[in-house]
Amino acid sequence: MGNQTLCTAERSEVQINSINQNKQRKVCQVQQFANLESTDKQSLIITHSNEQIQTNTLNDWLESLHESVLISQLDFQCNEVSTKYLSEIDDVDDIEDCKTSTIDQQDLNEYQKNYPYCNSILDMIIINFYVLKKNEFKIKLIGGPPKQRMRWSCWQLMAYIPKCSIQSDHLSYIDEDKKQVFAIKKDTHRTVSTKDIKYFETGQGKQDLEKVLVKLSKLFPKLGYCQGMNFLAGFTLIINNKNVIQSLQFLAQIMLNPKFLIYYLFSEEMPLLKLLEYICQQEIKVKIPDLHNHIYIKLEVSNAFWLTKIIMTMFLYNFHLNNVCRFWDFILATNIFQISAIICSFLEIYRNQIFQMDDLNAFIIWFDKIQDQEIPQDLMQNLIQRSCQYTLKREKINSYAYLYCIGDANYHPLHREIATDYKSMTKLKKYIKKDIFGI
Repeated sequence: MGNQTLCTAERSEVQINSINQNKQRKVCQVQQFANLESTDKQSLIITHSNEQIQTNTLNDWLESLHESVLISQLDFQCNEVSTKYLSEIDDVDDIEDCKTSTIDQQDLNEYQKNYPYCNSILDMIIINFYVLKKNEFKIKLIGGPPKQRMRWSCWQLMAYIPKCSIQSDHLSYIDEDKKQVFAIKKDTHRTVSTKDIKYFETGQGKQDLEKVLVKLSKLFPKLGYCQGMNFLAGFTLIINNKNVIQSLQFLAQIMLNPKFLIYYLFSEEMPLLKLLEYICQQEIKVKIPDLHNHIYIKLEVSNAFWLTKIIMTMFLYNFHLNNVCRFWDFILATNIFQISAIICSFLEIYRNQIFQMDDLNAFIIWFDKIQDQEIPQDLMQNLIQRSCQYTLKREKINSYAYLYCIGDANYHPLHREIATDYKSMTKLKKYIKKDIFGI
């Protein structure tokens, strides 16, 4: 009996070692193929301060991306390959030695026909991962990518509107733009900055920011430059390590994408801001009524003191950059209306502190100090998990927009479109094109 138990334990140990070796092989293949350690493409901020968490999360991601690496390689070796077939490949018996030399500029150009932003091997791997396993991809993104390069590739893919290439190469950045630059320069000192990132305090950083914002205002002449855009532009430049072209494309895509509608956060009457504030307050009232009563009735907190700031800067004015990364992961994996889920979850994890407040001033002081304090990782994980439970279905978003229209006789046409068709988005897409570009 003792010998049998010993043999079973030995077999289990052999199996565990085999699994770990196989996992490590996959991790090494993806590392080599994607060239993740390239120092010239790293972000201005790290993803995790805890090295062990960073390593474990990275290995988990790399193992998931292994199949996509094999597909990327085979895509370049075969002219006609079935995606379904590739998803069923037994990767244990497949390519053992990944060679980045199998990919050349022609291969990248092929990907760029469908995904114009794609200009790296990592981008192609991320695209394949999403095409094959959308749900797993979104779960991974919500959980937080282990490297900013991976995060940026995921963000670009989520922001991208299929068959919508936004041309910006022809846009100038010359003396004639000084009027716009003057308005932008007034906000430069208020752009994202921390004790570790002084990029926008340098001449190059200011110029990069100005280029993105001036060209963005030219892409959307009816809108021009608006306060708050500097936060979004600055943040993207930090994440992608000062890539002006990619920042411009990303911002242009989320402006137009019906999942995000950022254009309407800044346009006249600010229709998206008004609807998001309404939805957030309704969700707080439904999901956490005791906190709603304490904040809005007892403390008499106005949305202008906190909620407006959060929405207009997409968390960047009042939250630590590492926390904002996780919030953006969640929103880009879902849609802009899930801000309400994050807000409810945020209030939940700080419920004890909020209930200790006796007046409006205490709430304002507490909220203004949040930016200096990064939400700890375990608490952040709890917040994101709660947010997943609070997500709104598209039918509910339709319903909220409809109720908003009933309650406000001066509702914006955007509100009507969302109330009518946020689920399929077909009419909403047509409305956006006609409203912004007259098409």
